[in-house]
Amino acid sequence: MKLARRSILKALGGFATLPVGQLLHSSIARAQGVPPALCFIGVYHPHGVSAESYARRATETATAFDLNFANSALTPFDSPAIYGKSFKDRIITFEGVDLAVAERSGTSGHGAASCLFTGSATTGGDHNAQCESIDQYLARTKGLGNATRFPTLNLGVGTEGDTNADAIAHGPGGAVIKSSIDPVAVFDSVFGSLMGTASNAQALAARRRGQSVIDFVRGDLNGLSNRLAAPERLKLEQHLSAIREIEQRLATVAPATCSPPARPKPTGNADPALNFPKLYAYNGGEPYFERIMDLMIDLLAQAISCDLTRFATLFLNDPGRIISVDGISLPADTHNGVAHTYSTETTAAAVASQVQLGRLNRFFYGKIARLMQKLDQAGALDHTVILSGSDMGNPSLHSTRNIPLVLAGGANGKLAFGRRIKAAADCPPSSPYCQAPTLALTSHNQVLVSICQLFGVQTNSFGVALDPALTTGAWPGLLP
Repeated sequence: MKLARRSILKALGGFATLPVGQLLHSSIARAQGVPPALCFIGVYHPHGVSAESYARRATETATAFDLNFANSALTPFDSPAIYGKSFKDRIITFEGVDLAVAERSGTSGHGAASCLFTGSATTGGDHNAQCESIDQYLARTKGLGNATRFPTLNLGVGTEGDTNADAIAHGPGGAVIKSSIDPVAVFDSVFGSLMGTASNAQALAARRRGQSVIDFVRGDLNGLSNRLAAPERLKLEQHLSAIREIEQRLATVAPATCSPPARPKPTGNADPALNFPKLYAYNGGEPYFERIMDLMIDLLAQAISCDLTRFATLFLNDPGRIISVDGISLPADTHNGVAHTYSTETTAAAVASQVQLGRLNRFFYGKIARLMQKLDQAGALDHTVILSGSDMGNPSLHSTRNIPLVLAGGANGKLAFGRRIKAAADCPPSSPYCQAPTLALTSHNQVLVSICQLFGVQTNSFGVALDPALTTGAWPGLLP
């Protein structure tokens, strides 16, 4: 016999509002066969894409493809030796998709970050978005994040997003929502309630050992019971019996992985490569960006696993220093040394630039693969949807045409992953990019509309544009 949801909540009573009680309630839902709530993570990466390293090969189809072709940017999604398993069947890549709202509003690549998750045309010299981003819309406007301690988490590396060029999360009317960039502050804010007191930590440890939370607090409960009249004592015992019955049922269900990670240390780590004494871009933080990225990814994955949040954004910055990708070093200045040198020509120098940008893309997709790995290890990938993208396609032109867009995760089985979707060609076959304004735009807003529908929001539009056609309609065939 299953316990009614209302009975569970009544049994938990005030205990349900405590951190341990919230974790217990999340496990109860799983024990009752209720699918975990869908989660959304939007990931931004800079510098567009090397189409030559990203595009589907001529002999491949939407469902039969190889991610490990020469100089591929997408190899991290099929690298079990690095990430423990292949995620090839957990991604959907899009080609030929445009940031149409940016293109039509005259917003070049460097100002179009604010368009990626808002689906909004920009106004003014600061490229102001005109509506909220999809994470805020789903979590706060539609209330899908209200059941968690943090309706949204907005994390970043190197910049808090003071300008729209670095802002990917927006509230109503397009108001910029700053990203949290200090891993220590994020840890203390998100996990402090779980680790802040000895009693919380001890109670969690007791649960992991299979002991009852009731036994853990039995002394306090006995003291309370002695002060109650007989009718109230009876109610208390009935309350505790209901909780113990819930715990006994949970003993037969594999618990979700929810153990707070170790608190990051900015300095004093045994391995100096783990230090991050500075955080900000252009203020000494660049050498530590990759370390901060990894920490933010790990913290975010665990916050999703613990059901502390269900909606988040993550701003990935330049690597920030000379890094090695597959044993080959990238320039420290990837903006000028990689993105701005990219060329679609066929000369030897142009081909080398394509390989170099593909290597930078591979670095960023490696971070997304790490996020998938951590979510998978925590049992949360199956009910998470990740949307990653950039603010431009060809970075040397600052073009908002043909941007890279990848959906990843599990989506509770509601999306058919393992696909490479290619939009109708809008460029000459001889060139993966074009700037012909007379050719039709394929708006990325269709993907945003599809995500809204995936989360049960009955809408056929998302975003703001002078031309409603750019913000209307889901991506054909993406949802069942």
